[in-house]
Amino acid sequence: MSQSPDKWSEAGRTLGNDLFKKYPELKIAYDLGQEFKKWYDLRNASIPGIYIERNLHNWYCKVEDTKIKEFQSVVKMIEKHETEIVNFFSMGHINAKAERLNGKIQRFVSNNYGMRDKDFALYRISGYFS
Repeated sequence: MSQSPDKWSEAGRTLGNDLFKKYPELKIAYDLGQEFKKWYDLRNASIPGIYIERNLHNWYCKVEDTKIKEFQSVVKMIEKHETEIVNFFSMGHINAKAERLNGKIQRFVSNNYGMRDKDFALYRISGYFS
């Protein structure tokens, strides 16, 4: 049930409504997740950065009011990377390529049982990735 309600089938809508009636905390968590998903949309890039941050901080307050511990850890993680996340809206860029390259380098180093000679390892890495 990670889809927005407008994409639910009739059976999914019935199931969702039944679950939300039986477990109201699930409805709150779902709504918080959907609100964050709506906030973290590239279409919001046209909104000035101060409003982006304000909306994020308003979401933090809503999460704190719910006292759902799973979301508390999500907020901590987002707060830790808030600068990078907010920068996503100013440029529309993400660092996925850099992270992928970093993962490849780490795999290369672990497959070669670490690095003893740093210069030679950098030489091999440059040859491997060029």
